[in-house]
Amino acid sequence: MRFIGRRRELELIRKELSLPRPSLIVAYGRRRVGKSRLLREAVDGTNEIYFQATRVSSTLNLEAFKAETARVLGSDPVIQSIESWEGILHYVANAAGNGRKGLAVIIDEFPFVIDQDSSLPSVIQKYWDSGAPRKGSLKLILCGSAIAQMEELLAERNPLYGRKTMTLEVKQLPLRDAALFFPGYDSRQAIEAYGIFGGIPHYLQLCDPDKDIRQNVVDLLLTETGALVDEPTTLLQTELRDPGTYSSILAAIADGCTTSSEIAGRLRSDSSSLPPYIQRLSKLDLVNVNKSLDATEKERNRRYSLNDPLIAFWHHFVRSNLSAINSGFGERVYEDVIEPRLSEFMGPAFERICLDHARLYAQESLGSPAMEIGSIWGHAEFDIDVAGRTLGGSFFYGECKWQTKQIDLSVVEKLRLRSERTVYGAGKTGKNYLLFSRSGYRPEVNELAKTDTSIHLLELDDLARYPSREPALHP
Repeated sequence: MRFIGRRRELELIRKELSLPRPSLIVAYGRRRVGKSRLLREAVDGTNEIYFQATRVSSTLNLEAFKAETARVLGSDPVIQSIESWEGILHYVANAAGNGRKGLAVIIDEFPFVIDQDSSLPSVIQKYWDSGAPRKGSLKLILCGSAIAQMEELLAERNPLYGRKTMTLEVKQLPLRDAALFFPGYDSRQAIEAYGIFGGIPHYLQLCDPDKDIRQNVVDLLLTETGALVDEPTTLLQTELRDPGTYSSILAAIADGCTTSSEIAGRLRSDSSSLPPYIQRLSKLDLVNVNKSLDATEKERNRRYSLNDPLIAFWHHFVRSNLSAINSGFGERVYEDVIEPRLSEFMGPAFERICLDHARLYAQESLGSPAMEIGSIWGHAEFDIDVAGRTLGGSFFYGECKWQTKQIDLSVVEKLRLRSERTVYGAGKTGKNYLLFSRSGYRPEVNELAKTDTSIHLLELDDLARYPSREPALHP
């Protein structure tokens, strides 16, 4: 399959790899997010040792790394005689300095190795400080899915602190890249697919672009043998101890519990016990911890939301219907349970999509990128779906409508009034208003936007498609 999206990440990695000096790159992100494929695409396989570590002893991983080194560089009795990580790394550095300049060495799932040999970061520090990688401009890339461990490598107390030349956290694909997996879908269908499957490349690759959304959902989530029917459970079991508690927290958030007290009430537990669990879920990029943009530093008005659309969809529609699904009634579950409520589910999903759009592409509408983005809530009479400030200093406010009717002037006026009632941007001039609509705008709104440059109307095509229509596909 062709590589899709991540143009910016590719540019950054390739720029680092092209520099005439050694590179130590630390790349991390949750499982299935596409780290390995991204790195291999950036390196392009022409001068590369790629090693996938496994959950075995350090000795067995070392033997496997030596075997891969011999496969790439050629069989050499010296390789077989090496008995340490330091020794094989020096061998690779010598190879880079003798005809393999710029050789890239990717150690994938690096935490699997240091779980068995905690001294390895110190070994790499000694190796790096020796200057051995300098002669051949060696590129050493450490990659892992255990986010906490990978971030620990960057901590000041870690031996590798100050040595890395690039850090890359690989996140979910944005909507515009994800939409490229469905070339036959219109923008609404692409947005609905993203609202269900999210931006994890593995999930998107499992979808059949020649099938409609309903059939992909049935095949992957509503069939007892579906590839994703157990994915949320498997993910937590793989990543976390006590997965039941974490799953219960995710279920509570999916059901509308957005504060610590609400989640604790749902779980019948003490809210003081939740922070470590929430923090871990946030580290895994499964939960967002949000605070209203107009809250003071002392206010504790945090809200929690799910950051993984598939997990949100699974808890909304799949978890409570697993018995029917495992009995072969997945089609009925879609028809009777999902179809009548899909539009309701898509409302909050659409808000997240609009927030992401403003974060990534504010400059397209406002002429300046966003330096701050979020929402405003906690007021008895109003919330604001999208709010933020651009690098140029102007404030903006947005309303998101996933509904069948077009946005009329009353929505525009309500947004203006709300922007004047919040302290966020109070007293500032040059405010802008972003409208996001599934069904378009009434003629009078379109006419107003032609004369009022503070009003910006965004259609579904604006969200789902790159302006140039230039596909981010790589052969």
